[in-house]
Amino acid sequence: MKHIKKLLYSLLIILTGSIFFTAHARQKQGSQGPDYQLDVKQSKLLWNAPGNRHHGFILFNSGTLSGVIAGHPTRGHFSIDMNSMRSTDESSPEGRERVDDELRSEGFFAVSRYPTATIVVNKIRAEPNGTTFSVYGDLTIKNVTKPIEFTAILKQQGNTITAKANLVINRENWNINLQQKPKSWNLFDSMKGHLVDNDIPVSLNLVFTKK
Repeated sequence: MKHIKKLLYSLLIILTGSIFFTAHARQKQGSQGPDYQLDVKQSKLLWNAPGNRHHGFILFNSGTLSGVIAGHPTRGHFSIDMNSMRSTDESSPEGRERVDDELRSEGFFAVSRYPTATIVVNKIRAEPNGTTFSVYGDLTIKNVTKPIEFTAILKQQGNTITAKANLVINRENWNINLQQKPKSWNLFDSMKGHLVDNDIPVSLNLVFTKK
C-alpha cells in the first residue's frame, strides 16, 4: 500500500511539473508579438564596387522579421532574387546590360545555377539608444554560407518598421571570383579580377508591415 501511495505521489509531482512548464512555455510564446513581412516593392539591397565604379541594386523575393519581444524583432529570414541584379552607373542601356550580364556570369554570381541568395538573422540585439540594433546572422551566396554581423537602424511607426544598414562583404569569401578555377589559368581574366574590389559595400533599405 505504501509503495502505491509513493508511486501516486511521484506521478502527481511529474504531472504538476509538466502542467507548469507547458503553461510557462505557452505564456512565453504568447508574449511574442506578430511577425513583420518585408514589402518587396519598397525594399532594396544597394551594392557598390568603388574600384571599377560600378553600382546598382538587387531586389528581394521575400523577407520576415519575427520573434518580436518588447516591441523589437529578434530573428529574421530573407530571400534575395539574384536575377534582379541591376547596375545603374552606365549611361546607356547597352552599357548597363553588358555589366549586368557579366555580374550574372559564371565568373561572378553564376546566377543561372544560384538564382537565390539568403540572409538568416539569428539574433538582433537592441543597443541602449533604442533605435540602433546589432544584427548577427548568416549570408548564403552560391551555396556558400558565412557569418555576417552589422549594425542596423530600426524605426517603428504604427504597423510599419523601416530598417537601414550598411555592411561590407568580401566577395572572395563567397567564391565571387572572375578567374574560374575549373578552367586553365588565364592571364587576362586574372588581371581583370584584380581590378574588382574584394570588399563590396552593401546598403539595406527595408520596409516591413505587420502581418
